[in-house]
Amino acid sequence: MIKSINISKESEKSIERLISLMISEKPYKNPDLKLTDVAQNLDISSHELSKLINENLQISFTEFINKYRVEEAKLLITTKSNYTIEAIGNISGFNSKSAFYKAFKIHTGTTPSKYESQK
Repeated sequence: MIKSINISKESEKSIERLISLMISEKPYKNPDLKLTDVAQNLDISSHELSKLINENLQISFTEFINKYRVEEAKLLITTKSNYTIEAIGNISGFNSKSAFYKAFKIHTGTTPSKYESQK
């Protein structure tokens, strides 16, 4: 996930803490998650977090969070067939069906429904 070659040790540690937070606490499942929420959790400023993600991962905060949301949705699609696609989007942290479908298509190249039918 870390794309930058010239990453500092401090930045690398911060990114590892960020990823660890995403995996262990899954804050991305909160549809109202803000950059400030994650920054507070990591005890860094919003500006530092934004710069960390933008410069080292070369994506925006929203793209970073949506990657985790899409991965969560993919997992739910393949393991929890009793949920509707829209419910899966909500559980994964998306606050609208259109945002879910757009992010899912960007990250997988297909729609959630087509992804489900392929599994």
